[in-house]
Amino acid sequence: MEQKILVPLDGSASSERAINQAEKIAKAFGYEIVLFRVIDTPLETSPEAEPEEEKRVASARIEEAITYLKGVESRIEGKGIKTRIEVGAGYPHSAILALADKEDVEFIIMSTHGHTGLARVLVGSVAEKVLHATERPVLLVKPEKIHKTRTEGEKAILSVRS
Repeated sequence: MEQKILVPLDGSASSERAINQAEKIAKAFGYEIVLFRVIDTPLETSPEAEPEEEKRVASARIEEAITYLKGVESRIEGKGIKTRIEVGAGYPHSAILALADKEDVEFIIMSTHGHTGLARVLVGSVAEKVLHATERPVLLVKPEKIHKTRTEGEKAILSVRS
């Protein structure tokens, strides 16, 4: 049975930070990378939409997700790593957990967006929900701005102590 890594992506540069880590592990151990994008369904965003409009919007979102994932897939496969794509709909954390179970992935690699305070409370953290709801290993990749701030802060503390 092929061992797989699930990499959920939302199309942001922040979410793509997880790709580098997935590539390193997949290349070292021969894992397949499953790239996953969750789209929201039209009913969740516009309950007053007509059925035909809902279908059109859903189809457009699916096509957009597929196009995006195929672009990422081709970059990774160009490095000799087996990769494939999946698109789901619904609540991101639920869809991620469902696919992880369906595919029986070894682990999940995803980025955090670095929301803090009120933004985190209002938006919630998909990464945190996934982390707490699964027994599978989850590797969380921090956004660059958080890493950079913490690294610079540590250097400042070290230079003061020197």
